[in-house]
Amino acid sequence: MDAFDFQLPDDPSPDMVAAAQLAATVARLAEAVDTLHQQHLAFVDTVTRGQSAGPRKAPPSVPWPLRWAELDRDAAAQAWAWLIDWVGWAVDRYQLVEEIPACWYQHPPLIEELTGLAAAWHTAYDDAAPADGPLLWHERFARARLRLRDWDDYTRCRNGTHNERHLDLSWPDAWREAALLIADADLAGRPASTPAGSPREATS
Repeated sequence: MDAFDFQLPDDPSPDMVAAAQLAATVARLAEAVDTLHQQHLAFVDTVTRGQSAGPRKAPPSVPWPLRWAELDRDAAAQAWAWLIDWVGWAVDRYQLVEEIPACWYQHPPLIEELTGLAAAWHTAYDDAAPADGPLLWHERFARARLRLRDWDDYTRCRNGTHNERHLDLSWPDAWREAALLIADADLAGRPASTPAGSPREATS
């Protein structure tokens, strides 16, 4: 839009002053619209580049990259809910009771290991993943299980001896409630979410 600018005479009429003020307002609005348009184009470009780079490593509700130490309260709440649900599913699906202790949520190294497994699983089974994505995930999962076994001093399948009783084992019925209590305690110690557009408080 072309700028509308003119010089008022020394003694302008009220109508001329009003017209000049209206022209200035229209110019400011045009500038704001142009700024929003440029921001929109930049946002579309960012999203497009992100899509071309490949699928997210976790569902859209989960912040990624997921660095636990940097999450605020809201982001950590989403990450905890996602991870607790995925671990519960994985333990049941792959019969991991002997390899993952029911108190995994109290061990930071296990939280990180399971976060990586969960994120890689979502990537491997994404619609855009290659056909061998699930196979590669299971190969890495097999190596991860060796590390997970080291965390449980009471694993019953060791040194090549298989014990069928593993199917009779189960986590305590209240494990999920206990996990959520630990998650709530973690959330209480995190800073509150900063509203969009508000500057973050300086940290010492």
